[in-house]
Amino acid sequence: MNPKDYYTSINLKSTKLYDYLTSLSFDKLTWFEHFGFQASEVDISWLDKEPTLNAIHKIQPIKQLGILQVFPNTVYDWHVDLHRLSCINMLIKHKHSHCLFGELKDEHHINVLELVYQPQTYYLLNTKKYHSVLNFEESRYMFSLYFEDEIDYTSLKVKLKDLHD
Repeated sequence: MNPKDYYTSINLKSTKLYDYLTSLSFDKLTWFEHFGFQASEVDISWLDKEPTLNAIHKIQPIKQLGILQVFPNTVYDWHVDLHRLSCINMLIKHKHSHCLFGELKDEHHINVLELVYQPQTYYLLNTKKYHSVLNFEESRYMFSLYFEDEIDYTSLKVKLKDLHD
């Protein structure tokens, strides 16, 4: 399994947005159900305040920003996204969690690849590949976004070629 088929890190690190998100009191946010996650919107004005998002937005317009929560001691089951062709995520806070991509090996086994998130780092994800989240101990909070027009991972990776490894 080649990691670049599943995810790619963006070279420009988050600055102001990461600081803002990590300082939030998550229990004071307004949460709603969103495809099995609890979600909270992030003000779209961050497109102007965060250089990395601004650079991405100029290449592929962004529609919506948000935070996704996974509760403690839960698994967000293996799936491919039905509503997104690709996305950009950044881990905000967790204690012990794993983001896994998988390919069916046989009727009993799945080959897995783990995305180990680095702080302040945005990742372009191929949401059309099977993936899952295993979360332990405390809630896990992830920044995520939607594009104005859905675009597949490979095409977006090409468009963002100057922003990633």
